[in-house]
Amino acid sequence: MWPDSLVRELVEKRCIIHLGSGISSQSTNENGDRLPSWHDLLDYLKEKTLTEANDIQLVNEFLEHKKFLDAGEVIRTKGSDAEYNAKIREVFIESGFKPSASHEVIVNIAPKIISTTNFDTLMESSLIDNSGNDSFTQFDHTRDGLLDAIRSPGTILVKMHGCAKHSSQTILSRSDYFKLRKKHRQFFELTSSLYKVNTVLFIGCGIEDPDINLLLENNNIETDSSNPSYALVGSRSYAYKIRESIRSQYNIQVISYEQESDNDHTKFSEKLCELADKVDEVRAKHGTVA
Repeated sequence: MWPDSLVRELVEKRCIIHLGSGISSQSTNENGDRLPSWHDLLDYLKEKTLTEANDIQLVNEFLEHKKFLDAGEVIRTKGSDAEYNAKIREVFIESGFKPSASHEVIVNIAPKIISTTNFDTLMESSLIDNSGNDSFTQFDHTRDGLLDAIRSPGTILVKMHGCAKHSSQTILSRSDYFKLRKKHRQFFELTSSLYKVNTVLFIGCGIEDPDINLLLENNNIETDSSNPSYALVGSRSYAYKIRESIRSQYNIQVISYEQESDNDHTKFSEKLCELADKVDEVRAKHGTVA
């Protein structure tokens, strides 16, 4: 069940919806392909950017043990920057992926702020398809004006770790993160504050994914608050298995959708639609915040 308190936060636009790689995996291109998992992306980048056998073997060892941030570190520090930039664009921009029904549901829920650590442009495309190019303002660490936009009534899309359109500015490793945090300090301090003072609903986020690791490690979600943030995860996921630890460590309450197997996400969109229906019901009864 979706908590009434979360629904109210969404209706009153006090909840940030954060999108992880799981929502992008709902999308396909005309060939029926899906975007790669973090493991598969890092494995692909390893093959395309690294030339030294020792580096390749090290990445293989990190991938085997699901140490994805460490694998990304080797790729970014030892690999070809030119190949990295080209392959990020190839995977996320040039492969023709289209927004999924889940992206449309997020648009219809209409939060004030949508944030994502995804490199793809699927959320942007869905917002444009729904309401046009002027329906939202997009920010990442390279663009100023986020604070002014927060004070305005419009929808905001925050690309926390950059966009594949500007692949050299994407964040894949800890060194990427701290290098860009030092250069764009105001952006990262502001986004950290947003995560601390707002309820956050994490959708499609694996707790072991490198982007979420970085986000949780470096943004101070308020752990002593009586009002939790929330995460939608599969009932067979690693995050669900350690849900009590997640609640105590990050003050994030896990909400699950049913899975028949580890790779079964057929109920994901259905669970999101249930949330959208509850939001619509409260809006119809009590009105909405502009």
